[in-house]
Amino acid sequence: MSTSSSKDAEKCIPKLLGRLSEARTAANSDDPAVLNSFQRIEEELQLMKNMLLLPRAKKWEQTLSDQFNALERRLDKFILGSKDGGGSMTSVAINRVLAPIFENVETIKHSIPLVEQMPSFEHIPESWTRTSQSHHDLPKKSPVWSQLDVEYGLYETPAMASIKMSYERLESIELKMCCLSLSIFPEGSVIKKRPLIYWWIGEGFVTSAQDETAEEVGEEMFRKLMTCNLIQPHVNASSAFVNNCTLHPWIHRMLMFLAHEAQLFDFSSRLPFKAINDTNDTMKTSMGVCLTFDKPVPQLPPADFDNIIPTVFNVSAQYLRLKPEWLAGLKTLSVLQLGRWQNSTSHHIEVDDEAFLDGLGALKHLRYFSLRGMSTISKLPSALLKLISLEILDLRACHNLEKLPSDISSLRKLTHLDMSECYLLDSMPKGIDKLSCLQVLEGYVIGGPKRTPCRVGDLAKLEKLKRLSIHMGNEAVVEEGELKELEKIASLRRLKISWGVVALKLREKVSQQSLKLSFPPDLEKLELQGIPLGQVPEWLKPSKLKNLKKLYIRGGVLDSLNHGESEEWKVEILRLKYLKKLEIGFQQLQQEFPHLRYLEKIDCHLIGQDKYDTDIVWSKSEGDISDRYADAANKS
Repeated sequence: MSTSSSKDAEKCIPKLLGRLSEARTAANSDDPAVLNSFQRIEEELQLMKNMLLLPRAKKWEQTLSDQFNALERRLDKFILGSKDGGGSMTSVAINRVLAPIFENVETIKHSIPLVEQMPSFEHIPESWTRTSQSHHDLPKKSPVWSQLDVEYGLYETPAMASIKMSYERLESIELKMCCLSLSIFPEGSVIKKRPLIYWWIGEGFVTSAQDETAEEVGEEMFRKLMTCNLIQPHVNASSAFVNNCTLHPWIHRMLMFLAHEAQLFDFSSRLPFKAINDTNDTMKTSMGVCLTFDKPVPQLPPADFDNIIPTVFNVSAQYLRLKPEWLAGLKTLSVLQLGRWQNSTSHHIEVDDEAFLDGLGALKHLRYFSLRGMSTISKLPSALLKLISLEILDLRACHNLEKLPSDISSLRKLTHLDMSECYLLDSMPKGIDKLSCLQVLEGYVIGGPKRTPCRVGDLAKLEKLKRLSIHMGNEAVVEEGELKELEKIASLRRLKISWGVVALKLREKVSQQSLKLSFPPDLEKLELQGIPLGQVPEWLKPSKLKNLKKLYIRGGVLDSLNHGESEEWKVEILRLKYLKKLEIGFQQLQQEFPHLRYLEKIDCHLIGQDKYDTDIVWSKSEGDISDRYADAANKS
């Protein structure tokens, strides 16, 4: 493109911002969801406006110009449509139109080259490095940033200064450390919230407060980073809940710069080791040095390397070849994150030999250990029992895991134990009831009486237990009154019960066992998966769950929600999924659950081959029933 056309292109975003303002006026909506959609689009355009006016910005390519033209046409079409419709578009309809407009903006954002291509620099070997040079001593085009295709001067621009100010205004060093930790993830990553918070706990960035657990403090940190727009919620179209996050590419680059400046990570190597400046007391009390790798065979540092190694974090290695002596040489570890942190369950991680776990016994300071999503691990060795400082053990989705140590009572500091989605586990070890600090227990399996020495009633001894998930296997033997013991776990706030697929001859027995349940009085969330009962049982009634705010029912043979009581549900969030026999419409659901703020009904009531009643995804902010749910309501 010519220089003149490039200058004309620079005027494009102000023009689009004007069109966006017209579109907001034409929409004439005060719906929070609609206003939020407009605000997100405006913020993206404003940020691009600041960046694109940089003299370093590359000349506009024709494809980029075409994308802006397409966005302008979409906005014009929206304005005309709103005027022709007399401003009568529903909030749902407006958001349906705004969604592809936002996608347009996202496409443009990722197409904009921030700087011209840098000349190639001499390859820096992927080895242990120690660097004491500050960023002030670096040449303007340093090898570190040239490898990232970023020019150092870019970080002195007003736009980047604004982003940096948002970071500097964070209220505590702990919150800043949580924010900087995000720089370790590859650009464009979708990061799952729970492993992220577990990592923060392991590092000591978040700790328990007087009235809050460490995980609750971590949730608050996550919310604050969202409020400051330093992370963006990544929400599925069918969900209003934030369980994942992403970073804007420019924020990611700025955090990389700050993390490098603070000597947290050395981005010139994929196996970074950094010496910490002795004068930096803040860093002494935080991460120290951090090892990250995306190669299958990380090497140990040289024998004369005098820094401690508190963290090993698997950023992107999918095939690990590790030896026991490798772990034995990392005695100062507090975090060992080998498993999956990505939101996608399709991200696969394998280890060639599970014998490397025999080296665990040396890690006396380990607080967080994750094997989440790793296959080819069939058992955990007795060396695990030597982890006397372990607080979080994340084994979720280790699909080949069959055996745990026979007694885990020595893990006295354990607060989180997640064994969910370990489908080959059919028994529980002894000693779970001795873990007095346990707050979260997920994937607890009820097997036969000889295979599960720790029974449900024993869990009442866990006075701090807040979250529990139970799986009743296909060979589960429930003792008389055993499930009624759940009501004795007074601290419990969230409970999930899942039923496995059982043989036809055992279904009646399982159904009878499932009728005898009792819950603690302060339960706030109940999730039922594969429920084997057709009618609402006595325990699933408002009078039995007076404080319940969230009810999720997924799969099973339930065909009615009629509880036959005059007492109303206090449930605010209801999710119904994959209930082939349940026929119920929107209006009836509102009558049964008058306090609803959010509702999902997905793939319920099978009416033909692979055909179900109309799905419903509704929030209270949408107001009364909208056109897209009319069919579902009329059927009920």
